[in-house]
Amino acid sequence: MSPNPTLKKLLSDGSFYYSLDFDLTNRLQNRSNKADAFDMGSLDEDMLWNSYMINPLLSLRSHLSRLGKLHLDMSRMLTYVIRGFCSTLTIPTSRPIVQQAPTRLPPTLTVISRQSSRRAGTRFNSRGIDDDGNVANFVETETVLWIPPCFTFSYVQIRGSVPVFWEQAPGFFPGQQKIEVIRSCEATKHAFDKHFESLESRYGAVHIVNLLSSLKPGEVELSTRFNELVSRSPLNQKANADASSNHMLLEMTEFDFHAEARGPLGYGASDQIKDVILHSVDGFGYFLSESTCYGNEAKTSSVVLQQEGVFRTNCLDCLDRTNLVQTIISTMALESFFRQQGAHIDPELWLRHSTLWADNGDALSRIYAGTGALKSSFTRHGRMSLAGALADARKTATRLYVNNFSDKARQRTIDLLLGRLPNQATVQLFDPMNDIVSEKLARRASEYSYKKSTLIWTGTFNVNGRHEGPDNDLTPWLFPLPDQGGEDPSIFAVGFQEIVALNPQQIMSTDPTPRKVWEAAVRNCLNNRAEKMGSTKYVLLRSGQLVGAALMIFVKEDILGDIKNVEGSVRKTGLSGMSGNKGGCAIRFEYSKTRLCFVTAHLAAGFANYEERNNDYKIICRGLRFQKNRTIDDHDTIIWLGDFNYRIGLSNQTVRDLAAQRNYQRLHDNDQLNLQMMAGNVFQFYSEGLISFPPTYKYDVGTNYYDTS
Repeated sequence: MSPNPTLKKLLSDGSFYYSLDFDLTNRLQNRSNKADAFDMGSLDEDMLWNSYMINPLLSLRSHLSRLGKLHLDMSRMLTYVIRGFCSTLTIPTSRPIVQQAPTRLPPTLTVISRQSSRRAGTRFNSRGIDDDGNVANFVETETVLWIPPCFTFSYVQIRGSVPVFWEQAPGFFPGQQKIEVIRSCEATKHAFDKHFESLESRYGAVHIVNLLSSLKPGEVELSTRFNELVSRSPLNQKANADASSNHMLLEMTEFDFHAEARGPLGYGASDQIKDVILHSVDGFGYFLSESTCYGNEAKTSSVVLQQEGVFRTNCLDCLDRTNLVQTIISTMALESFFRQQGAHIDPELWLRHSTLWADNGDALSRIYAGTGALKSSFTRHGRMSLAGALADARKTATRLYVNNFSDKARQRTIDLLLGRLPNQATVQLFDPMNDIVSEKLARRASEYSYKKSTLIWTGTFNVNGRHEGPDNDLTPWLFPLPDQGGEDPSIFAVGFQEIVALNPQQIMSTDPTPRKVWEAAVRNCLNNRAEKMGSTKYVLLRSGQLVGAALMIFVKEDILGDIKNVEGSVRKTGLSGMSGNKGGCAIRFEYSKTRLCFVTAHLAAGFANYEERNNDYKIICRGLRFQKNRTIDDHDTIIWLGDFNYRIGLSNQTVRDLAAQRNYQRLHDNDQLNLQMMAGNVFQFYSEGLISFPPTYKYDVGTNYYDTS
């Protein structure tokens, strides 16, 4: 079988690193207490990029005896790969940097960046956080200074996307790249808390440096949500509980990089952040190990200091602004080390430090955005030249092209490498003993797993472009049997059509304001009911909109921990896919181990246009895609709701008479949707609930009377 050319190209792009005898996945501090520099059992799987490819071997290894593991490890069959940046430069000096380490060997400076594989992807395809607390473009960067033969200095920083659920569409113009926050604060909190609790357990205290703009609306919205979630974080509550301590587990600094850089100092104004974060630089410290020296040889090593906290820096992409500020923080940490050691600082060290960090920024930017980093000229030389400004303009133009034309293919290749495409299967290794154990465990699954039923409410309403609906009490619709005992639904899927008037201006764009008004109306109704019944309140999990069609998913707050991988997608069918007046809007998620998909659709109108409606349905089914190329059919439970516009094939008066007689069976027998389903043209293998209500099209506005015009 020939190798996959796109996968081969990805693995050959210079961003992957491996070692056969050294653990690249962990920082020095984590390896300091291990006798073996390459302990396969302690690799950081978050930073491992070929885990999907070697998982069968890792699984086999886990079942081996200690001696068997040792033989497998010594064979060097297993190769561990990280993605990011790694480079070492030698620092020529005329005299020793540290007097306690007299040697003729020159010091070396290393910068190593490890990008997490958990939410890996390209710029516009991977944003924000997921339900497991993983964020896009999460990178751990370590500055290592080795002063032979005695001292090893290490300082770690992290970067990562703003940890809320948000998306951004690509576009050729800045105005088209709109930021959309897709989940409420309540529906984000569980993932946000997972993220920072994981950081706290791994690094200690966390100091957030948020470089987003205070003027751009999208970035302001992200910062506002970020601040609100930080204020609610359990880490803040832990810190506040210890009033006698100045130590904060979670701290946030707002530094509008672009606003500061508009002044006469330009990018040099970024140095002003030093005064704001100095207390954390001093408080976090750094990692330092010292070896007992005999001549020019180090015999034994001991840990002198450990880093007790970490800076988490972000801008929008976590590339250009972030890299420049992280360079400053790395400089401050090195200066602190030199100051405490009474060291001689050679200017060559700072030149190489700037070079390494500029190269690091370029490498990480190429991975995520497809080009080198902007502002790298300033990072490299300490000033912004005309050539640097022209280079930034060229990179910006290249990014626009890559993001709009190349990133989808790059994302698919990344997903292929990480084993995230639908129906992707790993290589199976023959392991008889493990197969027997797995088979017996499967037989006894009922002893350690369980199934439970859940109640889902779905409803759809074409509101005819009217605006007075949200002011009405929605209880009769959402809770048609309010006095009936039993538990209220855990999930509400609410669909609307024509929430805006379908005029030419609205058809070509989407106004989110009416959707947000309806969201508030539904949420208030649900939570008024929850308060009355003394039950858990509802939160908006996610909503989506295609011009006039909107879909909203509300869930009880106590099941949020069982929900993950929430995604949304839309598919236009109007004007051959150019217009959003008709089409479908879908939301999918996983509730425990069940994959759910909800689709609201508004199909073609007109009595005789049932073939066009059939075609709209097929376009939505085939063309609507979620992340990792998942389709609607790739789910366990699928629910369609909407205004499908199928009509009843009887005369107007006959339908009115049958409706008055409540002869719904006769009406259903002549329903175009029913006939098309029986013919196998649409909704194959779907079932429709019993029709126990009269036709809803069409009434005089604001009445229950059929059209009298």
